[in-house]
Amino acid sequence: MKLKFWAAIGLLTAATLYSCDDETTGIGQFVADEDFILAKSDSYTVSTESYLLDSVYSRSNTAYLGKFTDEGYGTFTSDFLVQINCPENFQLPDRLQSIDEATLGLYYTSYFGDSLATLRVQVDTLTTAIQDNGLDKNLYYTNLDPTRFYNPQSLPLATKDYTAYDKTVSDSLYNTSDYYPHVSIDLGKAFCDNFKSKYDYSVEENGVTVHPYFKDAESFINNVLKGFYVHVTNGEGSVLYISDIYLHLTVSYLGRNSADTADSLYTGVVPMTATKEVFMSTRFQNSGLQNLVEDPTRTYLKTPAGLCTKVTLPLETIYEDHKSDTLNSISLSFEKMRDQSSSPYKMGTPTTLLMIRAKDMKSFFENNEVNDNRTSFLSTYSSTNNAYSFSQLNRLIANIFSEIRPEIEKGETEWEQWKADNPDWDKVLLIPVSTETDANSNVIGVDNDLSVNSAMLIGGKDLNESTDEDQKIQMNIIYTQPQQK
Repeated sequence: MKLKFWAAIGLLTAATLYSCDDETTGIGQFVADEDFILAKSDSYTVSTESYLLDSVYSRSNTAYLGKFTDEGYGTFTSDFLVQINCPENFQLPDRLQSIDEATLGLYYTSYFGDSLATLRVQVDTLTTAIQDNGLDKNLYYTNLDPTRFYNPQSLPLATKDYTAYDKTVSDSLYNTSDYYPHVSIDLGKAFCDNFKSKYDYSVEENGVTVHPYFKDAESFINNVLKGFYVHVTNGEGSVLYISDIYLHLTVSYLGRNSADTADSLYTGVVPMTATKEVFMSTRFQNSGLQNLVEDPTRTYLKTPAGLCTKVTLPLETIYEDHKSDTLNSISLSFEKMRDQSSSPYKMGTPTTLLMIRAKDMKSFFENNEVNDNRTSFLSTYSSTNNAYSFSQLNRLIANIFSEIRPEIEKGETEWEQWKADNPDWDKVLLIPVSTETDANSNVIGVDNDLSVNSAMLIGGKDLNESTDEDQKIQMNIIYTQPQQK
């Protein structure tokens, strides 16, 4: 129901009347009487629904590994594909005798879930090199099918059981700043021997011995190691947030002793790492979310790659009511409902929401855009108000009205056809995101939130005359109607 009322006289201050948003223009065409401008207020109910995000765009440097089941949000799993970088003209020690051990180290800063839950990780080698030249955007979506790059029928390279809290590490070491929690996976003797055989291949160039398979990352990936697929095959209860991935090679080589009188056998560790110069992508899978999408009494947020909220704005009605007015201020607030889960491992609350037109979501993330406060907006969760609040939406509405005015003026038939061709013209999405800021707190990066978070919001599709007002989401508008001369 739309409510209309005269603004209180207290609103009619000079600041309200004459210092409105300097980027907002009147959507109507009029000549203002500078002696008096009358401010009014309107309120419109908006409709919301949960929207399934089965995949999101991500170029994160963090990998995620694990499996977790929540009573309300179902089962979530994460696994990843990763390549190992080879610096230019990589060298192992001279007079190399053997590669004795190779371990894949997964180093994590934090985790979600049960620290003592036992999971089994499996490592498979990729059979197809991933060509990461930045042109194929589909490589960066979180539903990337790993079977495109490895053979699931082949024997695994390695497996290992682990817990998020390593019980084999003493508390005294675990609590020191020098300890970096990790899962270390032995890749086996066959991997070591194959690696060495690739390194042993050498050629002479201008009198210098060169190892052509190790001259750069591309040669290494195509000829030595195409990469790994790392995934959980048994157990559940935790998700690791992996910040660094290392391939550690323990090598034996000959060197002169300290007296330089005889050869001695030395042992050393040579690290290779996954870096931003090579490919890494996490796959996320959620099951059990469809029933939440169909819930008409509220909406949901679930990350990563789970649920966001779609908002249908009553723009056609607002246009008819205010096409000759100036929209000074438009705001929306989305209240969070109390989490009633009894799980001992409760998800966090999404910190920041991006409001963006549904039709612009794909290009926004793929083009690494940031919010412009015209077509995209950010809101941080307020624990004081228990809500996400958006203001200055008059800029968004003015932008949309400029888009639809020519279509409306063509006539009713053309307008109805345009709406049918553009079904999301009046819809925005609320997407949980993480942000990056510079030294002056300016937002310089906006990415999909990949932490395990969730929230329920008041609203939903099942709104009617009998719905309590406090269960409705209201779009509040302040507008002015200058006196006509």
